[in-house]
Amino acid sequence: MKGIQFCVCTVIFILSFLNAQSQTLRIMSYNIHHGADKNEKNTLDEMGYFIKQQNPDIVGLQEVDSICTRSGKVDQMKRLAEITGMYYAFVRHFPYQGGAYGVGILSKYPVKNVVPKILKLLKAGPNGESVSMLFAVIQIKKKDILFATAHFSAFDKATRASQVNETLYYLSGNNLPVIFTGDLNATPDIEEIQLLQQHLQTTDTAGVHTFPDDVPVKKIDYILVSPGILKRMKKVSAPLVHYSDHLPFCAQIILK
Repeated sequence: MKGIQFCVCTVIFILSFLNAQSQTLRIMSYNIHHGADKNEKNTLDEMGYFIKQQNPDIVGLQEVDSICTRSGKVDQMKRLAEITGMYYAFVRHFPYQGGAYGVGILSKYPVKNVVPKILKLLKAGPNGESVSMLFAVIQIKKKDILFATAHFSAFDKATRASQVNETLYYLSGNNLPVIFTGDLNATPDIEEIQLLQQHLQTTDTAGVHTFPDDVPVKKIDYILVSPGILKRMKKVSAPLVHYSDHLPFCAQIILK
């Protein structure tokens, strides 16, 4: 009996040790549609409380307003950080309505080395706008990761293909584990997404639909990671909440 008890205790100890060596993270990617639902009702606070309830470690956010007229001159990232109690960062695509329009991140862990990277718009708007990716180094339990979020072109395939190539170029000089999130405005079968997934591993082999929010019929929101850093997937989901025209995409992952 003592021998059996010893074996059981040993197995429990080994499993506990192995779990301690792994890192479980809850990641979310959410296009927040400038803090409004598809009917342009302001839902920013509801989004914030929803994110808090989901308890993610890091969130990549797209279509974020900062002090814009259409969204009531609110610094949306600051407001979401106030509600969730998380750290935040924002980079702008371009000036808009007296403020700026861009992408952001929320993180339970301090955000450092925030760097915007420009993605070209081959068919630029009337003001010749470009868009930005947000790169940030986040330290999680003494381990640095590179977290990125992006919003690729919805209307021009050539632009989107160029943005994928630029993204891969930016990542090629990086030695840190990568978590990449974004509204990529293309389904997994599209050529440019397949190219991206030759270099980054998907967290969602089932293709969970994320758009539109009311009757989601396609996946255009993603969480991708560096090859080799994913020990296993625990869960992916797109909660049916209608605060934006997109559903949030969530992944619970275990890193090696």
